[in-house]
Parts: sequence; structure tokens; C-alpha cells
Amino acid sequence: MKVIVVEKDKLELYELNYFENGFDVPYLLKKGGEVLIKPILVKDYVKYEYAKQILEIKKNEINDIKVIQMSYLDFLIECICKQKEQINQLYLILNLCLGFKNINIAKDKNKNCIVSCNKDNNIEKIIYSKDFDEIASIILHQNDSNYDDRYINPDVREMMEEYYKTKYKNIAYPSFEKRKAFVTSKTGLTTKQLNEIPYREFDMIYHASVDSEIYIGQKIIQGSYKYEVKKDISHPLFTPDKDPYQEIFEDTTVLTEKGISGAENLNKINQQ
Repeated sequence: MKVIVVEKDKLELYELNYFENGFDVPYLLKKGGEVLIKPILVKDYVKYEYAKQILEIKKNEINDIKVIQMSYLDFLIECICKQKEQINQLYLILNLCLGFKNINIAKDKNKNCIVSCNKDNNIEKIIYSKDFDEIASIILHQNDSNYDDRYINPDVREMMEEYYKTKYKNIAYPSFEKRKAFVTSKTGLTTKQLNEIPYREFDMIYHASVDSEIYIGQKIIQGSYKYEVKKDISHPLFTPDKDPYQEIFEDTTVLTEKGISGAENLNKINQQ
């Protein structure tokens, strides 16, 4: 059973009207009126990164027909949120993104749901399975401009992870603190100011700044008589986005040269 996500056209409208502007996304629940889905701020990103794992479990890859047939919310409640850590992740993501403070798991007409109560413990909002799927999809797209929810064959995904791990094994990805310091140096924002902007905006500033520096370095090399650069170097702002899976299908030599079997069969695997 396919997990329900927000339709592509609707997501594009959300992106144009809300995501790109750092606005809250209004969402009308089946019962309980409207909730506002808030973008994660830089100051809360570390907590969000921990909590969002509860939304990214690949339920339909679990070899159990009962699990596959469950809604994602039923799966979390009945299979995953039996441990304190997982229930904490679920409650934290709802607190960060929806502002819920008094949260409980309940049943309504024998259906699993999540309820948000006021200080008097009266129910104000109810999230059912379909609501949860759509809210989760909005949260993940809202805070990651590159979020990819396509179904990818597990064998291909594993091969891609191995490919990039091998290709970039000698490159260290900077810590969040270092990325913040870099953006501060480029924008002049203080740490206090930086902490109050949406993480999505921060991440795009960071990557744009890094890409720009790399571009300038490459153009300097291209202009030097000591080096021959045959391929034209385009500014990253005007370069089409590349599918993250495209590179591995175009170049399987990285894996093959490292003795990783199966690299030559990537196209066959993806077609299965």
C-alpha cells in the first residue's frame, strides 16, 4: 500500500507561496480545524534532525505484509513507538512543527489518531492517518529544498550510498557549527540573527556560497596558462540541477575500480 503524500501540484503551490518565503503552511484537519505547519529555524535544526527520523522509516520495505498494509501512523503507533526514544521523536516533531505541547495517542471510533489538548486537557486538534501522511510530507519538503520522496529500488539506493561514500571518502563534511560560521562570514549576520532564520534559507545560502567559491577557483585555474581546462565552467546559478542518481548511472567506474561488484548492472537493477 502506497503512503499518501501531498500531490505534486499542491506541493509546488506550497513551495511558491510558503516554503520559499519562510511562511507557516496552513493545513485543514479532518477534525479540529486548521493547524499551522511552521518552518524549522536554524536554532532548532539539531532537534529537528533528530526528530525527523521518525518520519523517514521505509515502512514498505519491511518484509511483512501486515506492516505494508498499515497506514504510516498505524505503523508508528503499533510497531515503532513502543520505545521511549521513538515516542519522544514523534512528540518533538509535532511540537517543533505544529506547536503542539500536550500530545497524546488515542483512538477515535477504533481508529488510531494523535490528539493535541489544551491546558485543561480538553481535545483541540485530532490528526488521523491521512492528515498525518500529508503533514509529514509537507514538513519534510518544507525544510529541505532537495527532499526526494521518489520510490527508489533498495538495491540502487544502497549502491548509490556506496558510490558516494567511496568517491568522497577523503572529504570531510563540515559540522553544523562550522557551516553556521561560514554563512556568518559570508552574510555578516550575527549568530543570534542567523538562529532566527528558517533552516531551508540558511542551507540554500550555505550551498550557494560554497558553489560560488568553487566556481571562482575553477575560473582562475581555467584562466591560467599552466593548466588546460577543456570543459567550459558555468556559474552554478545557471547550471541545471542534476539528479542525485544521474551521476552513478553515467559513471560506474568508481565502484568497479574499487572492486565493488554489481556496479555494471546499475541500469538493470533500477528497471526491476
